[in-house]
Amino acid sequence: MLAAVYVPGNERLVLDRHYPIRELHDNEVLLKVAAAGVCHSDVALLSGVGLDTRKYIFGHEACGTPIKLGTKVDAHAVQKGKLYSVLALDNCTLGLSGGPAIFNSFGIGKDGAYAEYLIVPEDSLVPVPNGVPPEVAAIASDAGITAYHAVQDAAQVKPGDKVLIFGVGGLGHLAVQYAKHLGATVYACDFKPAARKLALELGATEAFDLIELNKKTTAGFTVDTTIDFVANNQTFNLAMASLRGNDVHFPSRPKCVMVGASAENLVFNTFDTLASGVQILGSTYGDRSVLATVLDLFAKGSIRAHVHSEPLENVNKVIDELRAFEIIGRKVVIPHSKA
Repeated sequence: MLAAVYVPGNERLVLDRHYPIRELHDNEVLLKVAAAGVCHSDVALLSGVGLDTRKYIFGHEACGTPIKLGTKVDAHAVQKGKLYSVLALDNCTLGLSGGPAIFNSFGIGKDGAYAEYLIVPEDSLVPVPNGVPPEVAAIASDAGITAYHAVQDAAQVKPGDKVLIFGVGGLGHLAVQYAKHLGATVYACDFKPAARKLALELGATEAFDLIELNKKTTAGFTVDTTIDFVANNQTFNLAMASLRGNDVHFPSRPKCVMVGASAENLVFNTFDTLASGVQILGSTYGDRSVLATVLDLFAKGSIRAHVHSEPLENVNKVIDELRAFEIIGRKVVIPHSKA
């Protein structure tokens, strides 16, 4: 099969048209991949984060249709030909040498979805409702889950909150809509004019670049919650500035939710956090129920995914676009299997 393979030491994926498909374990399902989302974490992995010495297929955001079931898979629960989103982390995933399980999941350590076929455990499959296209079902499995978990569970956004979203990309453009859906007044910050325009189209009250937001916070602009999909020093400092002195009262506390990953060390003063009451929280992924909720929101039209497709052969081009911060929303790659 065609597959885009990570080879240690390479900063680009290797397209292998004859990558073998291994035998299924009893609890596994062979999927024909319908679409696979391209995530910014792929850029980090190719840049040496984790320094992985394993050779494997990239792609951890996926959907597909079952074509073969392991001997212990329930054929009534998993239907051949039906579209399923795939949880990137399943109940059986364990970390390596005590490390986080996320670095031993499909597409991050194990063969993933930048291929014509993908093997996953039965319990990682979540059925896709009618009306949700494969491109959207794919990004629901990571961007959709991660953004929703950050807004709903970590930030605990509620009606009347003022929420500031940093980074209106693959996750951030969904977070803007989730926060709006939950009744918040939403603000956005992104250095790209097209991303700010998209945020306004999706319901943000105002969208700022970094300089504009700095001027606003200096003039006294505050919010109840920030959700940061960038997580560098600029965004973190602006987040803290916008959270100080707001009108959140005990037992509610202003929240700084960190979702993005960067190589920068973020510095804060503990007296400042005690005096302002700001909680600094991390948020990563979500569970099966979150994916089901996200798919339902897409099916009802409550949330709109800004997504574009490319053939699998163009995956390195898409990753280069992510490196250059050229993508607005999310891109997926589509394999073209003849089987």
